[in-house]
Amino acid sequence: MLLRPFIASTSCILTANVNNIRAVKRFDMRVLAIGDNCIDDYTELGKRFPGGNALNVAVYSSRYTGVQSDYVGIIGTDDCGDYMLEQIQKNGLSTEYIIREPGLTAVTKILIRNGDRVFADYIEGVQKDAQLPYDKIPNPDNYDLLHFTVWGFGRENVKKLSETSKALLSCDFSNQLEDQRTEILPYLDLAFFSGSHLIKKGVDLDLVLRKLKEKTMGTVVMTLGEYGSMVCDGEMIYRGKALPVDVVDTLGAGDSYIAAFLCRKLQGKSIQESIEEGHRAATETCKRLGGWGGEP
Repeated sequence: MLLRPFIASTSCILTANVNNIRAVKRFDMRVLAIGDNCIDDYTELGKRFPGGNALNVAVYSSRYTGVQSDYVGIIGTDDCGDYMLEQIQKNGLSTEYIIREPGLTAVTKILIRNGDRVFADYIEGVQKDAQLPYDKIPNPDNYDLLHFTVWGFGRENVKKLSETSKALLSCDFSNQLEDQRTEILPYLDLAFFSGSHLIKKGVDLDLVLRKLKEKTMGTVVMTLGEYGSMVCDGEMIYRGKALPVDVVDTLGAGDSYIAAFLCRKLQGKSIQESIEEGHRAATETCKRLGGWGGEP
């Protein structure tokens, strides 16, 4: 496991081993999410919501008692960018680290079919080929965890951060299990993947999880939608069951699971407890249209 000491705002020194984060009396943890955002446009319903994996994790993390979260991302100077800023502020996050560039904010066109989301189109806008200079990252030592995504910018700084920062490093790779971008796995403390598509193919998920674990000293988490989730820490594989729910929309469910898992681990909970909290959070997200914000 990666062992990097970090200092919580309680002034107690903790050990950044995701399997052995010791609890203290009062938590005041700080999470920094870096990467993608987009407007989720439900064209058929005439509704839109703020979203994007990294931004979602920042928003969901901020809802946990004792956890403060910030977000670094890039948006355009269009109406969608204005709407994004408005929604971020309305949900209690700072917009201090959001970069505005001339052009379009990313937009995902979404259809709902049997309660599940179908991505119809995607406009990348100003996020296309965006890079995040290292000096544009807020002081990483002010945070307990930095979270990245496979779709957003910032991953190019992970290796350097692993060498210079005391913060835990996490990344959501979505369903990109063999993508070149997984080359940062050796530098991560936590790696998240989506594997529900593998179940229909009859793939041995235990084997897949263990192979991913061989590439990192950190903990590997795989969400499986309605089939639950699996976590491998190198010693054993933990399993979680999805909770029953009347699904309105699954958008944001995986991100709420990730935020819950991260926050509970930061607060000293066990892997199994963190898994269970992840499923509870995902269940609540499935009960509404859109990940958060807007007017569901």
